[in-house]
Amino acid sequence: MYMQFQRRQYTKCFALLHYIGLLCGIWFLNILAIKAQTPITSPSITKSLLPDSDLNKVDFGQGWYYCSSNSQRCNLWNAVKVINIDPYQKVRYNFRDFYLSFPKSRPTLTSNDGRFSFAVGGMFQYDVGGFIGPFHKSEGINMSGVRNHLRRGRFIATARYDDFLITVTPDIGTSGVQNDSLFEASLRYQGLRHTSIEVGLLQPRVTMEDVEGSNGFEFVERPMIIDMVRNIAAANARLSLGATHWGKNYVLAGYVTGFRYGPFKNFQDNQIGGVFRAAVRPVAMQDIDLLIGVSGSIAFHGANRKYSMNTGTEAQIWLTRPFLRTGTINGVNSVWSLGPQVGFRWKRLLLKSEYYSISMQRVTTGNENLPNLRFPGWYVSGNYTLFGQPRLYDPKKGVFSPPVGPTFNPAAGLWGALEWSVRWSVMDFNSHKTQYDQNGVLLGSNGGRQTVVATGFNWYPSAQVRVMLDYNYVHASPSLKNTYNLRGRDSQLIISRLQLNF
Repeated sequence: MYMQFQRRQYTKCFALLHYIGLLCGIWFLNILAIKAQTPITSPSITKSLLPDSDLNKVDFGQGWYYCSSNSQRCNLWNAVKVINIDPYQKVRYNFRDFYLSFPKSRPTLTSNDGRFSFAVGGMFQYDVGGFIGPFHKSEGINMSGVRNHLRRGRFIATARYDDFLITVTPDIGTSGVQNDSLFEASLRYQGLRHTSIEVGLLQPRVTMEDVEGSNGFEFVERPMIIDMVRNIAAANARLSLGATHWGKNYVLAGYVTGFRYGPFKNFQDNQIGGVFRAAVRPVAMQDIDLLIGVSGSIAFHGANRKYSMNTGTEAQIWLTRPFLRTGTINGVNSVWSLGPQVGFRWKRLLLKSEYYSISMQRVTTGNENLPNLRFPGWYVSGNYTLFGQPRLYDPKKGVFSPPVGPTFNPAAGLWGALEWSVRWSVMDFNSHKTQYDQNGVLLGSNGGRQTVVATGFNWYPSAQVRVMLDYNYVHASPSLKNTYNLRGRDSQLIISRLQLNF
């Protein structure tokens, strides 16, 4: 018992020192880099980000705040746009036929004629968290104690020649899937206006929340239903061929997909499917944005007709211990999903919601007439940027990008950006849960229903660093034969993430 207590204390101390040391180091390096630069002229603001631009500008020493023209004072608390001077923009080392530069802190080797470049980067997310309160044996296996892990640890290598881009991204993080060590290996063509064509092992984006990517999440993880939808025919390292086309106020994307890299069995062995997304922005003003769209996915059976789904909490402390699971569902011929999405921004407030229904079409096996199954899920979220640039519409992705603030420098009164988020999320794994055959075998799914209410803060001390703190309340109904949730669970948990990217 004493040794276990000591190990827990060491884990807490290690995590705390990790956060403090990395934050101090990033802050110190950014300040040194900024002081080494000479002032530059103010950049212009693209009207795609801020239509009807009629803004005041204030120089804060490391960049510029832009505020509405009717603002009496322009500062960090009411800025509608923040432009930072790139501290590495004038750092350049010349070689014979190439030069080395650091755009947005990413080391990049470029040929003098500009036709070829090679860059290396990374994205690392370190999580620390645990459940709050005593453990009750009736709930299932004990999940108490503080846990920490490298949730995502990606090294990004990109090589560009003219309009062709090759990207290889291994991942050393803890994904919850054994040997899931590759995020992407793809070839992209960008020679057409506002169009990207991709092929390879990649992540085709299927929903509004999924398009944001983990760098832009409002919480440490996606809503439950989004993970279930993306796993049908998308997710990481999926063999895919497709394209995305965008304009100022619309996005269209479609991909044909196949197997997924890794140790995936049953339905996903040799499956064929596809995903699509269409979204438009019918209202686009300086203070108001409205985004509406629809997404869908479909997969046809591969090596056999077995399919299963599971999900844990939306803060993945225990990645391989799901509160809900369907178990193995036999006779599945195809799986598809379809649902609407909406995003609404008013000044610094952003509201989002998506609803999807996952349907499983089944075939008769033996003498059994297997029912088709349906699993609905949805979420509603609210986000408010307390200071810094609020989440603005990104026309290339058709989503709202994360806040931007000045690089953390308390001596100059600069504190980065801070946002507060809330979310209500529901996933239902029950379908025909009382239907059995003559031998007492369940023909439907009694996987349980789960609701997660979450709130949290995200702080952006620089463009490369984000600190997240989330609280989740989880209510899960019983999940049949699930040792992690025998009779239902009511759990509270806290999780924090330190994110570094370059």
